[in-house]
Amino acid sequence: MKNKSLVLMVIISFLSLNLFGQEEKNKNPFKAKSISIFKNGTAFFIKNGNVETEDGSYKMTENLPRALFGTFWIHSPKKELKHIHSYTDFVTDKSEDFTRSYFDLLQANIGKKVKVYLGNEIHEGVAEEIIMKDAKGKEKKFLNNTIIVFKTDSIWLSFSPAEIRRLEFMEKPNQILEKETTTTKHILSVDFTTKKKVQPLEKMYLENGINWTPTYLIELKTDKKAKLSLRAEVTNDAEDIEGSDVNFVVGIPNFRYANRLSSLVDFLGMIYPNQNQYMYNNFSNTAVARPQVYAEDMTTGGAINTTPIENGVTGDSDEDLYFYTVKNINLKKSGRGQYPIFDKEIEIAHIYETNLSQNQVSKGYYQKEFLFSPDQQSPVFHSIKVMNEMDFPWTTGSAMVVSDKTGETRPISQDLLKYTPIKGSSYVKLTEAPDIKVKQAEKEIKREQKVRKMPGNNSYYYDLVTVEGKIKVKSYKDKKVDLNIKRTLIGELKKSDVKWLKAERINRSGDVNKTTDVCWETSINGGDELEITYSYKVFVASYN
Repeated sequence: MKNKSLVLMVIISFLSLNLFGQEEKNKNPFKAKSISIFKNGTAFFIKNGNVETEDGSYKMTENLPRALFGTFWIHSPKKELKHIHSYTDFVTDKSEDFTRSYFDLLQANIGKKVKVYLGNEIHEGVAEEIIMKDAKGKEKKFLNNTIIVFKTDSIWLSFSPAEIRRLEFMEKPNQILEKETTTTKHILSVDFTTKKKVQPLEKMYLENGINWTPTYLIELKTDKKAKLSLRAEVTNDAEDIEGSDVNFVVGIPNFRYANRLSSLVDFLGMIYPNQNQYMYNNFSNTAVARPQVYAEDMTTGGAINTTPIENGVTGDSDEDLYFYTVKNINLKKSGRGQYPIFDKEIEIAHIYETNLSQNQVSKGYYQKEFLFSPDQQSPVFHSIKVMNEMDFPWTTGSAMVVSDKTGETRPISQDLLKYTPIKGSSYVKLTEAPDIKVKQAEKEIKREQKVRKMPGNNSYYYDLVTVEGKIKVKSYKDKKVDLNIKRTLIGELKKSDVKWLKAERINRSGDVNKTTDVCWETSINGGDELEITYSYKVFVASYN
């Protein structure tokens, strides 16, 4: 076997196109100062840091935020910001990795003596260069088959890396390979008015992909006392949270135009998916999730200052939003977390409530005699009324109810605790109460025919019908209980022999009748019967 001296040539050739010269020395110099998470799947980040510049410019290629339109702002505390622009370019990155093949091992040991075994031949020399070429000898950036070219004393020898059977080094080989990779990257360039090497920089933006959901636990201690606990469950599919203060926001945000990415970071020109498809609004404080507020229950709260809640959690209001603040949260992207907000003792009251069916405005709906509904049409639920005497509101969320009256924790129910303002109250259902029966009936006691023309159609009129309603309640319990009987009535309310509370709805355009939610708050003794009589007037279409 003949030993041949060689000079191993390694030439790694890449396509030479407008390489991006400045390396991003600090991949992520920014730290989140605060993060405000909303219940609609968005979060507002405020970050700051010191950035290293080159020739008065800081170029960001990593950690570009998926900032939503109109919310992405970059600020120079020194007021030295010139302008911001973004573009796409080739960027060369350096990396290190373990050698995984003979080819890698040769690349990692340039200048070292080596014996290369090719079949029955042994070639000895010093690794100097490797040329990556195709079969025709043409240099290419991306190769399916790499050709290694050796220069010996007398000949040039080329072969495939697959032909190498063994390598022997005269000294300990380096097993770490440094690589340079050129890729296409998106670049955000921040240009300053000065050439300072280090500049402070702040940025803020709204981003999709992070959401918080409130979950409550109500522990029944006595008939009048309970402990209410709130925890925030966070779903983070946006970016890493590292030691940041997080605000869990209560309220209805209005980000009208944040339905696509900011132009600075939207390199594909694509509309970002609407996060509602992930059902982030299940527990939002929208109108449908708010409790009915009757006229005599309405309260007006003053301004709220920053309030210590407990365990380092604070709360404060700004405009019509409320912020629970938890310090120093760490949560990786794709992570899930649960964070205690408060545990407080609250006042409760046990209520038996039912919702009666709404009346109709069709001509044939009203009868001349009472026809009472079956009992099963108006099921009665045993609920608890929870009173918010805290210095902060309760946001809408699921509520698990357990009983701790006997010293053993027992599950009772799970329901929705609706948004409850300071000094307000809400109702949480426990179980159905089959031993209280409620039924209703109503009849027409007066009709004034064709008292009003239909708008836009002089051929049709409205009759004005006066209606008397009755509600009958029968209790089979052995104790006195409090009742809430609710009904939505279309028409003008007249009178009730049991006091009722009223919450009038906003009329739709063209409605001739008012719509009002009413509630009778009363009580009934064990084994007794209760009757409520009331009346109202309603316009009904007349086609005769």
